[in-house]
Amino acid sequence: MHPRLAVLACLCLVVAGCSGGAPGGEPRTVNPALAETPTASPTPDASDLPPGVSEARVDLQTLLATHQSALSDRSLTHDLDRRYVTPNGTVRAHVVERTRADPIRLYRTTTVEGDWGANVATVGGNRSVWRNDTLTVQRFDGDAASVVVDTEVPSRRGYDATGASTLADLLGPYTLAYDGTVTRDGQTLHRLTLGDVREPSVPLRRNLTVSVFVTPSGIVDAATVRYRTTEFGPTVWVTAQFGLSNVSATTVPRPAWVDAALAERENSSRRR
Repeated sequence: MHPRLAVLACLCLVVAGCSGGAPGGEPRTVNPALAETPTASPTPDASDLPPGVSEARVDLQTLLATHQSALSDRSLTHDLDRRYVTPNGTVRAHVVERTRADPIRLYRTTTVEGDWGANVATVGGNRSVWRNDTLTVQRFDGDAASVVVDTEVPSRRGYDATGASTLADLLGPYTLAYDGTVTRDGQTLHRLTLGDVREPSVPLRRNLTVSVFVTPSGIVDAATVRYRTTEFGPTVWVTAQFGLSNVSATTVPRPAWVDAALAERENSSRRR
């Protein structure tokens, strides 16, 4: 699917992770929460800012298009980690989506924990998906896997190989503002923060904080959104973290259940 800036109907926010090393100044290992305080750097010239970013405004669509284009032919891992915690510290749900992708294959796992899991997980529970250019194999909660044969050349963007769609869902409801640069391990990252806390598209969210870290070439390295809400009934604090890692160094696994499902499909075809 093309990058979109509208938030999903139930909630599709984004995950924790770290950023992976790659040559040419691309993402290195970075904790989205940036536990260690990075060193602030002077604001660069406008010509040095990532595409879609200026001191006056942030064009998220342009930024995410750049992110997708820069990563579409590379292997990578991206994670989305969402926690829903009551004011007394009880974790009502913890949803983790991990995607490992290269130009040919993609493997995504979703794990859901907590009694709210079915309400906040868009897939409704634990799920695994493996695909290549012609086949999609998936299973839910350990059940027998199903095989889908793509009848047309698949659009891998529909499976969000680069994380651009995940970031669009996470950041789309908010107005972002440029907030200078930070330096970590010798790498310059541009920081974006919440530009307007009076967001009409998310009226039930309070105490919003948004932090986004972008490489000079326009790759979103990490993002964190946190807020208090009554969207799900009782008040909870939602923390969603996105992280990019192992750029150009990710191996996409092929689980045994994928081979078993393909073998069963072949046997069924022969019996017909």
